[in-house]
Amino acid sequence: MESIATIHQEMRELVEGYQREPQPQILQRLDRGFQRFTQLATLFLVSERDTYYGYFFMSMSFRTNYSTDAIAGILLDVYPPVFEANPLLLFMLSLKEVMYAFCHEVDHVVFNHPAEMVRTNPERDPGLFKLFNYAADASVNDQLNYEIAQGKKFLSPPKGVITSELLAKRFGLSKLAPRQDYLYYFNRIKDRVNASDDSEEASRRSGTAQKNAAPDGRQGQKGFSIGNHTWESASGEDGGDTGALDEMLESATKELLNNVNDLMDEEARSMMPARFTERIAQINEPPRLNWKQLLKQYVGTISAEKLKTRSRLNRRQPMRYDLSGTKESKTLKIAVAIDTSASMDTEQLKSVFTEIFAIVAHRRYEITVIECDDSVQNVYRIKSPEDVKLDVTGRGGTLFSPTISYINDNRYFRDALLIYFTDGFGERRIPRPRTYRNLWIILGPIKHLSVENPYGIVLPMED
Repeated sequence: MESIATIHQEMRELVEGYQREPQPQILQRLDRGFQRFTQLATLFLVSERDTYYGYFFMSMSFRTNYSTDAIAGILLDVYPPVFEANPLLLFMLSLKEVMYAFCHEVDHVVFNHPAEMVRTNPERDPGLFKLFNYAADASVNDQLNYEIAQGKKFLSPPKGVITSELLAKRFGLSKLAPRQDYLYYFNRIKDRVNASDDSEEASRRSGTAQKNAAPDGRQGQKGFSIGNHTWESASGEDGGDTGALDEMLESATKELLNNVNDLMDEEARSMMPARFTERIAQINEPPRLNWKQLLKQYVGTISAEKLKTRSRLNRRQPMRYDLSGTKESKTLKIAVAIDTSASMDTEQLKSVFTEIFAIVAHRRYEITVIECDDSVQNVYRIKSPEDVKLDVTGRGGTLFSPTISYINDNRYFRDALLIYFTDGFGERRIPRPRTYRNLWIILGPIKHLSVENPYGIVLPMED
């Protein structure tokens, strides 16, 4: 029976022969050999080594591409997803390094790097794209290298593969933690490049892998990149809609991961690494509302009945002066409580009230601001975001009861919406607000809200 090692050696000899004398028939043999190799590699992973990666390759098709300067990559804009490789580069690696490249590409998808690449670089800046590749590669390779140290002896990293250690040396970063997500590395190296006044130096640091490559495609200390990732056939260079690309990559990733999960039985699922099971749970969570969406829903539930009035013309027939116009009979009341002991800065306050006014723009409304720390400090009405007194008073400890008591003692707020902005740290128990609906918006994690029963929905400030 043909072994994976035998096919690998055959492919390597074909590549060396093509380098000596390029002939089309050699490429044809490489195409056929690549298909045989990927079939055996999939069986090898599923039956003997690592079912996690094996199930991914069972959910893909494979093809060669001799025009790319990337060793390998997964294309998500086709179904089923395609694992694409350049055999002339791939089979210059050792067998263990080839398996490393295969697993490397799978983990990029599991870590959601395709969609995150678009989100972090909506303007498609080539420099940021290069930095993203560095960060994403370091995140994936650190994890693979850790697993090799734990016993995955069928993998071996190509010499000079990009890791957190290499990033620290290349960009002059101290205390760079290993095995972090891509965003940690992306922000660290981006800040480092942006801090440089020398644009040539910044350009050198964010240069491509191929620029410094050795003749065999490797880079040694310069940093060896397996793929210059785009995760789509069209490479995203047509100026298409970034939002649509983001959604496509997100959707394709979700479909692939769910297909892989469906192939498994319960025993196989129980052996999956945490990064896979966590991503499966994450992508299948029901959509979460943010506070702006919820406020829109709340506003929509408050009826605004029309009353006839002679003081307005009829909108349908404005020339008929004998017909009455209409006006809303209901004024939308919103009480915005601001915990002045929390760390809301001027820009956050501006952003919050701009959002609120945009949501209520088509209604008659009255917005009351209540500033409170351990007592109510200031109460005033506003008609636009510019009316907000940004130099809020207070900055003492936090108690929620004084604000609730103030609202409950004033019948005006009986049919109002209460929105409470706070960092969450305060009392454990509060009186029930006598308002129409209540929404707590927490500046940090929602678990920081100390109130046992907030009598309303609790959402984070950030989406």
